Amino acid sequence: MNFSQLQSFVALADTGSFTEAAYAINLTQSAVSHALAALESELGVTLLERNRKGVVSLTAVGQKIIPHVRTLLAQAESIEQEARAAHGKTSGKLRLGSINSIISPRLLASLLTNFQQKYPDMEVVLFEGAMQEVGEWIEDSIVDVGFVVLPAPNVESSPVTTDELCVLVPPGHRLRTRSAATFKELREEGFIMEKSQCALHLLQRVGFGTSKNRPHIRYQASDSATILAMVREGLGITLLPRQMLPQKLEGAIALPLDPPQPLQIGLGIRSARVASPGATLFIQTAQIWAQERDELF
Repeated sequence: MNFSQLQSFVALADTGSFTEAAYAINLTQSAVSHALAALESELGVTLLERNRKGVVSLTAVGQKIIPHVRTLLAQAESIEQEARAAHGKTSGKLRLGSINSIISPRLLASLLTNFQQKYPDMEVVLFEGAMQEVGEWIEDSIVDVGFVVLPAPNVESSPVTTDELCVLVPPGHRLRTRSAATFKELREEGFIMEKSQCALHLLQRVGFGTSKNRPHIRYQASDSATILAMVREGLGITLLPRQMLPQKLEGAIALPLDPPQPLQIGLGIRSARVASPGATLFIQTAQIWAQERDELF
């Protein structure tokens, strides 16, 4: 087997498409198809199967093998980056995981800009998902480094910044004049939340989650902009990290919680012992970036 075959296998598993896989690793569809066929022939197993619509999915044995392949490719990238670093060069690929409903676009864009200015030859590939997904991506070597909410089990993490959970209510809401909202008051409300486990995590932090304290989720939407528009219309309230709010919040009121609910944000890696130079540099850059803004907790 060779790296081209392994890269083709992973690209197909990630994209579910020969066309997208070929584009992702800069090969032709024919080359990707031949690489997969050669790998399956050498191993004597079927790693991927296609349905009638041409969508690719992992077989049972493919699911068992792919974590090992991801680890091998990640280690190969680390070896190449270490070799370049020995010659004073910083280049290569960094796979970064970000949490959609926790990490604000402004924070992410500012940090990426800072990193790219310092290390222009590092290519950053962004993966966005829910909090649990990013944690699994770190563990499975799908990403080299990812944002996490601390404490983060099963990964090695470094603190970067802190945020605060707040509740958004429409202007005519009964809580609009309050300085803070309590869990008891929120129990009486209907929520508009994202369709993700991140939303459940935020609700649990406030106190929901047990059989006696189940939240009344009135609506679920796929993005924060839609949720904010629904809150403005008085269809319900929502919970969001303060940094996720637009710079000019119009048509809604953001209230802190009583007691306060801080969100400690960090960056996680699988292991510092095998982390790529790019991942280490990204964490260092993020911590310096936060210190410059007095955000390090």
